[in-house]
Amino acid sequence: MFLSFARNACLLIGLCAVANTDSLIAYGACKNHLQEPGICIKLAECSYILNMLTTNLTEETRHFMNKSQCGHDSSQDSLAKRILVCCTERPHNRKGETVPGNILPKPGECGTMLSNRILGGNTTEIDEFPWMALIQYKTAPDAFGFYCGGSLINSHYVLTAAHCIKNLNIPSHWELYAVRLGEWDLRQDPDCVVDTRGRRDCFDPYTDIRIDYAIVHPSYIPTSLYKFNDIALIRLVDSVTRLTHFTPICLPVAKSIRSKLFTNQVMEVAGWGATENGTNSPIKLKINQKVWNATRCKRTYHSHGMAINSNFQMCAGGEEGVDTCFGDSGGPLMVTERIDDSNVYFVAGLVSYGPQPCGLSGWPGIYTRVGSYMDWIIANLLP
Repeated sequence: MFLSFARNACLLIGLCAVANTDSLIAYGACKNHLQEPGICIKLAECSYILNMLTTNLTEETRHFMNKSQCGHDSSQDSLAKRILVCCTERPHNRKGETVPGNILPKPGECGTMLSNRILGGNTTEIDEFPWMALIQYKTAPDAFGFYCGGSLINSHYVLTAAHCIKNLNIPSHWELYAVRLGEWDLRQDPDCVVDTRGRRDCFDPYTDIRIDYAIVHPSYIPTSLYKFNDIALIRLVDSVTRLTHFTPICLPVAKSIRSKLFTNQVMEVAGWGATENGTNSPIKLKINQKVWNATRCKRTYHSHGMAINSNFQMCAGGEEGVDTCFGDSGGPLMVTERIDDSNVYFVAGLVSYGPQPCGLSGWPGIYTRVGSYMDWIIANLLP
């Protein structure tokens, strides 16, 4: 079968169904000239500074705006959108919260599941991988859909792929809207199963949390064929520390883990993406994926004009009919590490792209290597 890697985004995993949501994109965490923490966004989106300029334009306010600038986006169509300012008005510290958004949980506080798992099979159990997130988009005034995945990493942030946030091939009226946590079967709420004794066992209802903003890696280029730096952070409006049935996945903070290549190691991927019949699964599924040797992966993709950077990307899978697919983008490639006599899950990679059709023998999926981006992640977490 001919494998095409044309620039048409719909030939790459997940790029057919993501949003061009510039109104919600931040350009990174920042501090203004008064050393107050904020986020770098378009002047047009920072009502505090914009109102200052439109209602009381003085040399003092003009000086404040100039000192608040944190960058420039020449791709925008107006001056108010091109100028980036360090906006400090968003209420990142909310009353009653005990865990700020810039604190990462330690192994044991993250990456653990409540019960033993049945090995084998593709269907997850009802409370398996409790950090899995669905990213919701508002596609019309009364229409919503889930088109990407992600991972809860602490009280306020979800880790996902950059192409789930910034993509020029999707209608601009789509809005990055909310993150759903605690989902298993999209057809029911709450999720329930019948046990071997015929008794109905139900899990806590899912929770939808509105998105405050998203930060895409500054070196990600939406039009690039290679999708380097395909990583993003989503900040949630509300903290999830009050919600006890959600557990974040661990990040590879320790140098001993973040620098691992994981060659030939078998990892797990989960999501609600497209199945072999071409439709998305209503139930959260899982598969095992073996990490490829970097040289072999580069050689495979080079044969079709695709460059792989093994410092920032990793390859896994390549088994006939067993692959991530449309809708799985941004989801975690998960590895377990033995910590204090317990198996702890870490996110090693993020679903980025792969061959079309999905699940071609000898063609692995490409994942963003999370360990290479730990410094960037930590620098962009705000309280």
